[in-house]
Amino acid sequence: MTETTAHVLRPVADSLLFLTSKTVHPTLFPYLWGPTLHAARISLAYQTNARRHPGYGKLPWATYIAGYLIMCWGGTLTAHFLCGLPPPQLYSIHPYINYVAVHVALTMLVAIFPQILSQNKFIDTALLPIDALLRTNAVTGALSLLQNPAVAPELAASPLFHAILGAAGSAGGGVAAGTLNLWSPDWQLGTPVLLRGRGAMATLDVWGGALVAAVFSTVSLHPAYAPVFVGLAEQGFVAKDLTLSTLGAKSVAALTFVALFGTRVWNTYYRAPAPLKAAPAKKRQ
Repeated sequence: MTETTAHVLRPVADSLLFLTSKTVHPTLFPYLWGPTLHAARISLAYQTNARRHPGYGKLPWATYIAGYLIMCWGGTLTAHFLCGLPPPQLYSIHPYINYVAVHVALTMLVAIFPQILSQNKFIDTALLPIDALLRTNAVTGALSLLQNPAVAPELAASPLFHAILGAAGSAGGGVAAGTLNLWSPDWQLGTPVLLRGRGAMATLDVWGGALVAAVFSTVSLHPAYAPVFVGLAEQGFVAKDLTLSTLGAKSVAALTFVALFGTRVWNTYYRAPAPLKAAPAKKRQ
C-alpha cells in the first residue's frame, strides 16, 4: 500500500474503529456508537415516513416500535437467516434496549421540534459520511458471517452469495419497510421497491450494497473473488502486491459508499432540472 493510499484510508479507518469500539457512555448508556447512530438515523427516516401517512395519529405504540425495529434489523435478520445462523435479537435483550431507547428519545425530540424532519436536504448532505460508515458496517458485518464454520462452504465460496449478502445487509430493512408499509397502522404486502421501476437511484441501497460487498471481498483478497482481483491486477487497476488489513478493506468499501451516496444526494437535491422542451409552434392556416 502506497503512502498516499495510507493517508487517504487512515481517517476512514479511524472513524470505523471509533464506531465499533467506543461506547456512548460507559455507565449511563454503555452501547457502541455504531449501532446507536444507526438507531438514530433509522428513527429519523421512519418518523419522516410515518408522519406523512394519513393514519399517523392512529398508529399504536406497539406498531410504531415494531415497524421501526424491523426497518432497523431487516438486513441483519435476513443475512443471518440466509446463512442459517441465529441473529443476536433472538438471544440478547441489549439490541432492544439500545434501539428502542434511541427511538423513543428522538420521537420525543421531534414532537417538540417537528421542523427537524423537514430538513431532508441538510440532513442527507451533512450525514453523508456517517451514512456511508454505518452502511459499510452493515455490509461487512453481513459478510463476516461467512467466517462462521456453521455456514455452508458453498456459500462462503460463492461470489454471487457475497453480493446477495451485501444487498441484504445494506437494504434489507428499507426494503422490508417499504414492502410491508411498516409506518402505517395497517401493514400490508406491496411490491418491493427494487421491482417498481423507479430507476437506479431509488434502488441504490440494493445494488450499491452488492457492489460494495464485491469491492470489499476483492480488496480483502477473499478466495471467492480471487479471479476478480487477478483480472483487475492484470489490467493495472490494482497493484499486484496489494495488501490491506480487514480495516483497510472496510475503508475502501466506505469510500465506495461515499461516492454512491454522494451521487444520490447530488442527483436528488443539487442537480439542475432538465430544461423543458418548448412545444412546437403551430403553423397558421
